[in-house]
Amino acid sequence: MIATPRVRGFIVAVISVLALGVRASWAQETSVTALDVMTGRSYPITFPAAISKVSVANADIADVVVISERELVINAKVAGETDAIVYLTSGVRQHYRISVLSSSQRQQIVVAIKFAEVRRDVLREIGTSALYRDADVAVGSGLFGAQTNIPRGSPVSVSGATQFLSVLTDFDTDRLLAFISLQEQKGRARSLAEPKLMAANREKASFLAGGELPIPVAQGSNTGNAPISIQYREFGVRLTFTGEIINDSLVKLTIEPEVSSLDFGNAIIISGFRVPAFRTRRISTTVDVRRNESLIISGMFNDEQERVRTGIPLLMDLPILGSLFSSTRYQKAESELLVVVTPTVFNPLRPRRQDILPMRPDTALPAREAIEKRLPGSATAPKRP
Repeated sequence: MIATPRVRGFIVAVISVLALGVRASWAQETSVTALDVMTGRSYPITFPAAISKVSVANADIADVVVISERELVINAKVAGETDAIVYLTSGVRQHYRISVLSSSQRQQIVVAIKFAEVRRDVLREIGTSALYRDADVAVGSGLFGAQTNIPRGSPVSVSGATQFLSVLTDFDTDRLLAFISLQEQKGRARSLAEPKLMAANREKASFLAGGELPIPVAQGSNTGNAPISIQYREFGVRLTFTGEIINDSLVKLTIEPEVSSLDFGNAIIISGFRVPAFRTRRISTTVDVRRNESLIISGMFNDEQERVRTGIPLLMDLPILGSLFSSTRYQKAESELLVVVTPTVFNPLRPRRQDILPMRPDTALPAREAIEKRLPGSATAPKRP
């Protein structure tokens, strides 16, 4: 069949009308709006014009209730994704991509940790303010027994125990960190490590800042010459944690901080090799912490004796006679390890605001100027930190 000029003209006209209809339809829907709603929550939306009709792809995941002429509410039911399209009397169409998330789905836990070694006399100064601060303090298990709330201004008596674990979950962390920073400048404290760890919900993450010591190990043999193998033992600052998101505001943390160092004073000789011992301070605890609030772990003490020799320069170094011009004293150094843990919750699938490209209503491609802004070397490109 051969189309006549009149038929061809009619076909072209129909195609043009359809193209204009598609173009007009695209102009009505400016963009797709992404919404993240937790299960069991509602999300209200107000429109500039009256609502004509609403279409929901899967009402089992989320349903939409029109509560007034220009307002509706999205109710999240179960985890999943669905689309909702709202038609307004003005001819505008709004398209929403709804992601219903459970309390722990697609979220990750970020933990900021600070290890600090502080002198005991410094901690006695902040220890009093910690128990007599101007708010209630929740004290965890340890020296104080079961969890107890200390009312405002109430005195607290602490026994002379030398080893205990105290956990303060309601503490002015910013003040403490500022105090530690000040003591570092005075030489009365030192920061051991400040890592930030990220892990998926209910997964384990670990951190180690230190080294590995080779240890010779004799293998079993009936002969006199036993073969020697080398095993490596890690030491330094270590932390292992497992986090679980309980709800929107609470995170359950299982934390195992550890600080170990080499102790050559208690070294042993194995097959001619001098192998040092390890001095280790370790704690394992499971607590519930609110998001963006800090957990403070203390009570890991370290007592060392330092041999200090003083005297007249040059003369004190003379052989035999040097002891007449010098004196030796032993100085006891007491320090305590503080671990400050601050958990936050992060959603990796939620795009950053600067990464969302605007869409033109007359094309399916991102706006050219939006792409140019993201190109490296552009005058308007965002600067990397």
